Order: sequence, then structure tokens, then C-alpha cells
Amino acid sequence: MEKNMKKHTWVLLSTILAVFMVTVPMLAHHGTNISYDHSKTVTVTGTITEFVWQNPHTQVYFDVKDEKGNLVHWAGEMNSPGVLVRQEGWTRKTLKPGDQVTVTMFPSKAGTPVGVVNKILANGKVILDNRGGQQQ
Repeated sequence: MEKNMKKHTWVLLSTILAVFMVTVPMLAHHGTNISYDHSKTVTVTGTITEFVWQNPHTQVYFDVKDEKGNLVHWAGEMNSPGVLVRQEGWTRKTLKPGDQVTVTMFPSKAGTPVGVVNKILANGKVILDNRGGQQQ
């Protein structure tokens, strides 16, 4: 009987550990409310320096001149390439270094120049509008 109880305890603990190991990374990955302030947006205009087409999220990097004329390097996180292809018709060439863009995003809570992208205007045309920027 005691041997059977030890086996059940081992199975239960193993199951709990497995569930924990799967759910914690998932929560960390989709926990944008932890890192970004979803109660406000920031809009900046600048020049694309790099567009990274990768899973799980595409990244856009761009340079913006602040009010003092200093160059600030910004980074924006967007949806996965699959979502951008299906919902927006994007390709890995939609944004290129040198493109002038206006980007609206949820800013970092830490005050760093990063955010979750809501909207991008290029050449005065809306090329992305997530209507609130909620990640899919």
C-alpha cells in the first residue's frame, strides 16, 4: 500500500510540475501589460533602421529625433509574420531601412524607447492599424 501511495504522489507532483513549466512561460510571453502601459499611447515619427521578420513577433527599429534634436533609437513589437500576412497583407519587404514612418504604440512602463505597435503610417498612408494594439 505504501509503495502504491509513493507512486501516486510521484505522478501527482510530476503532473503539477509539468503544468507549471508550460503555463509560466506562456504567461510571461503574453503578459504585455506587465511591461507596457496600455492606458496611454505615444506617437513618434522617424526613419526605419531595421525590420525583423521573425516569430513569435516581428520587430521594427527606427530612429527618432527628440525635441532637443538628439537621435533616439526606438523599438516596436508587432504581431507574428503569419498574422501580418493574413490580416494586413504584409511581406518581409513591407518596411525597409530608410522608410519614413509615424508609429503609435503602447510605451514601456520603464520609460525606455520601446513599445507595442498599434498603428503605422508610411508616406501619409495607414499601413497597420491594430485598433488598440492588442496582440493576437
